[in-house]
Amino acid sequence: MPRLSLTLAALCLGMVAPSLGLACQLPANAATLRAEVITLTNLQRSNKRLRPVSGDPALANAAQAHACDNAENRRMSHSGSDGSTLPIRMKRAGYAYREAFENVAAGFFDAPSVMSGWMGSKGHRRNILARGAEDIGIGIAVGGDGQLYWTMNLGRD
Repeated sequence: MPRLSLTLAALCLGMVAPSLGLACQLPANAATLRAEVITLTNLQRSNKRLRPVSGDPALANAAQAHACDNAENRRMSHSGSDGSTLPIRMKRAGYAYREAFENVAAGFFDAPSVMSGWMGSKGHRRNILARGAEDIGIGIAVGGDGQLYWTMNLGRD
């Protein structure tokens, strides 16, 4: 009987977990990857004599939710699967922004490679080096295809 109860509980959790946002898989080293991206971002900013950005929990939540959304849908987009835009996602996360910037990427398996990709792209580099950016949040999720999906949110509140 206990085995049946555990099986039923596991099945029920499997049915409701996606609706609770629990289906998102993070890489085992997600915290390290986030810290490395922030460090590399601040190194790039320092090279241009710009102020460093600081990690912000609300931006991190917005970035993680978007990375999960992109991973779940196996796509790389600035629009959420629900049609949301960066400003909408920032507001949902409780970040009252004056300026907002976002970078997304997929397929890079470490912080140096994703940063190299972003810095090699004019628009992404412009976001990383935005003078108005003060805060940062990084989201990383593993898609069903095994790829890492990255989101960097930068802002000023």
